Amino acid sequence: MNLEEATRSLKRDLIKLVRTKLSKQPFSRNELAEELQCDIASINSALKSLRSAGANISELIGGKLFLHSLLQQGGSLTLQAKDRGDGWTAVGIIADNHLGNRHSRLDVLNAAYDVYEREGVTAVLNAGNWVDGEARFNRHELIVAPGMDPQLDYAIENYPQRTGITTHYITGDDHEGWWIQRECVNVGEYFQMRAEKAGRKDLRYLGHVEADIRLKCGKGSAVGRLMHPGGGSAYALSYAPQKLVESFQGGEKPSVLWIGHYHKYDWCYPREVHCISAACTCDQSAFLRKNKIGVHVGFGITKFQQDKTDGHITRVQHEFFPYYDRGYYERRFG
Repeated sequence: MNLEEATRSLKRDLIKLVRTKLSKQPFSRNELAEELQCDIASINSALKSLRSAGANISELIGGKLFLHSLLQQGGSLTLQAKDRGDGWTAVGIIADNHLGNRHSRLDVLNAAYDVYEREGVTAVLNAGNWVDGEARFNRHELIVAPGMDPQLDYAIENYPQRTGITTHYITGDDHEGWWIQRECVNVGEYFQMRAEKAGRKDLRYLGHVEADIRLKCGKGSAVGRLMHPGGGSAYALSYAPQKLVESFQGGEKPSVLWIGHYHKYDWCYPREVHCISAACTCDQSAFLRKNKIGVHVGFGITKFQQDKTDGHITRVQHEFFPYYDRGYYERRFG
């Protein structure tokens, strides 16, 4: 082993030690240097390497650092109302793509972006579970090599890219969120970073579980919220969205709520909130079938108009594009 190889090996060992220490208890940089008998520069280099690999390292009060599996929920985005020429602002709505799973429907996902491009949509909101993640019960359905990086690279290569369209996505606390819980990685930030290194600037991370979208118009604005909630599907399509909206604290309601997770399409209006469930671009998996959970395959476009004085939403339309199981298309076009 030459000097250069030995130096790289020592750096890798230090990175592993820093990760192990910070996953057990908080340390300051000085405490880490003393504990591992190295200088501050080496500690800072190791921390930089860990963060560039997506490590979820938080800085606590007093300069203590801690590696943990909990991400602060939330994020934000400002979208300027942009009339397409017909009086409407339009955003694409999509969720639960589960790329990497053999049931994922790349045909539907690509069709969605063809429609968005044709309809003049420039912003797409993705409500989470854009990859399938890895757990004990889904490994037999994965079509990529084990591990986080192979799935993210598969998504970077296969998630649709269209000129002039930016996809703003959140992470769920399941599927891609399993890596957050097990590996202490901010997988949303890490995915964007890997995408940028691959030359893709169109995939932008918004936040974990939810993000508020400021819909700016004139001198005012309205608020839309993108969410990947938890829990299972209920007996009625509107039940889970309705209870979610009912739980919002006073003054915290958005004007429009877009949600993923349930693999269902629905549009209801509890507490004066336009609540749109986004459906999915993945056929029913064995796990869903076992648990008697059906799916609605498709995607949507939400169109709205706003008052130019205070920005409140005056009109809303949501168009759903339904698709069916692969067998339907094989029988029809095969």
